[in-house]
Amino acid sequence: MDLFALIASILVAAVYIRFLRQMDVFEKETWKNTLLCFFIGVATVPLVFLVYLIFPDIINLPTDGNFSVRLRYHVQGVASIEELAKIIPFLIFYNRKHVLNESYDYIKYASVGAMGFAAFENVLYFSKNISIIEDRAFYTAVLHMFTSSIIAYAIFYFKKTTRLPFPLIFIGAYSIAVLTHGLFNALVSSGNSYYFGVFQVVVMLILWGKMMNNTLNHSEFFLEESIQREISQAGIQLLIGWGIIFAYALFAVFIQEGVESASQFIREGLLFGIVSGLGLYFFLARPRIKKGVWIPLFKKNNTMIL
Repeated sequence: MDLFALIASILVAAVYIRFLRQMDVFEKETWKNTLLCFFIGVATVPLVFLVYLIFPDIINLPTDGNFSVRLRYHVQGVASIEELAKIIPFLIFYNRKHVLNESYDYIKYASVGAMGFAAFENVLYFSKNISIIEDRAFYTAVLHMFTSSIIAYAIFYFKKTTRLPFPLIFIGAYSIAVLTHGLFNALVSSGNSYYFGVFQVVVMLILWGKMMNNTLNHSEFFLEESIQREISQAGIQLLIGWGIIFAYALFAVFIQEGVESASQFIREGLLFGIVSGLGLYFFLARPRIKKGVWIPLFKKNNTMIL
């Protein structure tokens, strides 16, 4: 196992998990439950490999071609399997009511479990190319945590507002998560559509931030709105963590590939790192907490739409 890849993967996971815990301002979960959820997420990756082993025709789907061909492959051959695997940690904790006992826990445990899945994946990818740390720390991490949060948030929202049966909510939200995941993969797998994938990440960040905001607004342990200062500190810590990820990526590239590659990494990655960090901060880490308020996801009024 590549030590640099392992450290990079742990570092990326630690930054996001720390942020998710800091945002849990009303009733912080123990590190024990957080880490258990994370490691269950790590353990779900081999399940994906097992599916491919049992059903090899899945990975033989055509991956090259026009957009519709790529979309079919990434929806059927990748996203449909990964989204089922990634949501397992959340579903385990969903049935532990003494642990998942607050609205924000839906987003937190779905995201932490997904980050465990992403961490395992990252070790494999970083071992092949250490210079992609920054890209996967932003694009892939956000994608995995957001799509799992779609399912968890739908369960939270409809549990609060309707009495739809759980299987119906799950199947509907899972389908949206799969399509979102598959669409992103299909977009970024071609230079012609790559920047549409970048735009999708921005949209995902905005929606994920609103999901967090709504779960915090409806916390069963809501105390006071002056908690905003602690929320702001979580955002600052996320920015600092993002800077540490960039610095480590630069160090790893320098050690493994030399001065020239490190210089190129700075030239090509510095602007991306700054923009990505600011995106995380402004779209994700600045919720405005108001008890009982629903922030609309897709339109600017007080009507909630998923």
